[in-house]
Order: sequence, then structure tokens, then C-alpha cells
Amino acid sequence: MRTAQKIVDQSYYNAKDHKDKGLSIKRARTTLAKLNLNELDMSAKDQATIKAAIATLDQVAETFMKAHRIKAKQEKLRDERRAVAKKLVLASDFAKLSSVKDKVALISTESFLRSQIHAVKTVFDAKYLLGYTFETTLDEISYSLTQQIGDMNEPLANAWKKFQEKLPDLYVKNAVAVANIEKMLAAETKKI
Repeated sequence: MRTAQKIVDQSYYNAKDHKDKGLSIKRARTTLAKLNLNELDMSAKDQATIKAAIATLDQVAETFMKAHRIKAKQEKLRDERRAVAKKLVLASDFAKLSSVKDKVALISTESFLRSQIHAVKTVFDAKYLLGYTFETTLDEISYSLTQQIGDMNEPLANAWKKFQEKLPDLYVKNAVAVANIEKMLAAETKKI
């Protein structure tokens, strides 16, 4: 039988999934244990088979409950690390970016968000991009830091350094989109 650690290592299930499976197996075990085997006119061999099944279900259920405890501990550590990474990013120079061109440059570094830059058609789209999408980009940076082993300060500093190196090219690459967004926002400001 697989160990609890192997179950955790070889699955994508979360702690709750392991606990649910363990409880489900415990319920099946309890149902078998509640059978009055003497009333069922079962042979000694059949009774032994059911008792062996109960013992096996006990072991399997306990293995899944151990997997639940292991995974819960891992999830707690991961969540704590994510919180620390989020604080680091929010205190970093990434979060201090304020100009449209800087925010667009940062968003353009995240592959799945990049397409939103050129999809801006309204003032709402522009504000969404510079607000929510920018925050999502910061979350992605936090997430990537969480995946790093050890201290997260050095990888964050390296990410900032790489971003600074790419910045001139990102300004050129996104110049048309930035001009479009700034034009929309300026027109909106004039209306007020």
C-alpha cells in the first residue's frame, strides 16, 4: 500500500480532498462493521473476509487521514509564504510603478495578460488594465517568488533588475498602446 507521503506527492488533491476520501472510507468501514455477521448465515471464511476488509479499510482510511494532515501542513506553509511574498512585492519598486507606460510595460511581461494591453477600447478598459490587471501582474510576481526556494528578496531584486534592463525595449514595443490609453484617459479628464 502507498504511504501517505506518496499519496500527497503523486496527486494534485488538496488537504480537504484527502480528508473527504478518508472519511468516505471510514463510513464504508463502519457500515461493514455494523453488520451482524451471525445473522447473515455466513461461512467462517466469508466472515473472515469481511473482518479482513474492515481491517484493510481502517488502514486505508488512516493513510488518507495522514495524507490530509501532511497536505494541510504543506498548504499552511505555502499560504504563509505567499503572504510574505505578497508583502515583499507590495513594498517593492514594482508596486511603486505609477505612470501608464511603466504599468503597461510591466503588464506586457506577463504572457497571459499581454493581450489585454491591445484590447483597450474604452476608458473603462484603460482603468481596468491599469488597476485590476496591474494588481494581477503583481500577484503573478508574488506567486513566482513563492515558487523560489529560500529567501525571496534576492529573486525579487533579480526580477526588478531584469525588468529594468528590458524597460527601454518595452517602452518602444508598447508605445502605440500607451499613447492610445493616455489619450483616452486625457479625454475623460477633460470631460470632468
